[in-house]
Amino acid sequence: MERLALCLRNLGRHAWRTRIILLIALLGAFLTFLFENLIEDISRKQSDMFGRAFSGHFLVLDREIETKNTFGYYFYEPEQMMSPGQVQSVRAYLAGLPEVSGAQERIVFSGLYYGEEDAERGFRGVAMDMEEFSRNFTDMYYAKGLALQGGEQGACAPSWYEYEKDKNLVVGKSYVFLLPNRDGEFVDREVLAKGGIDYRTMPKDAVGLSSILFDLAGYRAMLGYSEPVASEVVGFLKDARTSARVLPQIQAWLDSHAPRLKVVSWREYAPIFAEIVLGFDVAMKAVETILLAICILLVVKLTTFSIIERYSEIGTLRAIGFSRRDITLQFTLEGFLAIAAGAAAGFLLAAGLIALLHVTGVQNHTTFWSYMIGDGFRPSFHSFKVLRVVGIFLAVAVLAPLFPAIQGGRLSILRTLEKR
Repeated sequence: MERLALCLRNLGRHAWRTRIILLIALLGAFLTFLFENLIEDISRKQSDMFGRAFSGHFLVLDREIETKNTFGYYFYEPEQMMSPGQVQSVRAYLAGLPEVSGAQERIVFSGLYYGEEDAERGFRGVAMDMEEFSRNFTDMYYAKGLALQGGEQGACAPSWYEYEKDKNLVVGKSYVFLLPNRDGEFVDREVLAKGGIDYRTMPKDAVGLSSILFDLAGYRAMLGYSEPVASEVVGFLKDARTSARVLPQIQAWLDSHAPRLKVVSWREYAPIFAEIVLGFDVAMKAVETILLAICILLVVKLTTFSIIERYSEIGTLRAIGFSRRDITLQFTLEGFLAIAAGAAAGFLLAAGLIALLHVTGVQNHTTFWSYMIGDGFRPSFHSFKVLRVVGIFLAVAVLAPLFPAIQGGRLSILRTLEKR
């Protein structure tokens, strides 16, 4: 207790040094704690936004189907579709993986429709359970018109961005569509463009779906499917950065239970968007590392300088009987208390700000940040990030004053007194 009391008196006696160390430690801890957690949330948000908007993070489909650079739209023969049993077993397995946020079967196809003046236009189509997709995997919204209902036949939801922009398909009108049936034969159906659809999380003026969506049950019924087959099961990861670990695990299960199928990463079929997400994560980690290094170096340098400035005090203490061990312990404890107090205050301030942002959400109206965090961004705490930051600053609080204190304690009394 006497040593602690002496440390506190010394910290008060050197108030300007103490305040500077406290302030630097506080600022460094605040910025590091805040950005470590925010960057993790931003990276996950990027993965979520782009994965949901561009055909998921992985596909399970027939081994013989070529998917490279197809952006989720590929050619397949009717016999290459997944059977109902395969679909259900794959979905049941994926539902048990903690890293997978969801999965659903889809029929991906290409077709034709006749627009104004009977102009023939090709399109890419996807049939999936629209209610399930909107509920579980995205916050899609209808920019115009009405939402598709489960099992609804003779209706579709075109991309509002793609088709309204070019004025070649009008929401609320019916068109003749040529759609592939179960045997791969194109049959004509009158289809109502019931709603114009887009993603709420993506910037409306820059990104949109490039396909026409159908409800899966309604599509099968409209074209006379006798069984609920699908061309693929699309999967969504909670964090796209886990794909290198999770996808081999899925493939190993497929090799044992469904050897006709394969799992394909979006890094193969949508490499541009996958690299955007993963590249952004690397850039954020670089910023995170630089920020952490700057904060640590500032604290270490300032602490070292403050002890060097007190070498004459060290000589005086040695002259009145303090041992080298006493000097090292005394100055290390003083530095630890100053840094730890500043870091603790910084952590509390950053935690309070994150908690506030989590409750209120971060709204923005700029295109750039819409790409980064979408709408309604709510940062949260990540235990491994919190433990990492606390551990690093705890180590800094111990080591930053320890080494200069050891160096000062080793100096002879005459050398320290010479530095007056």
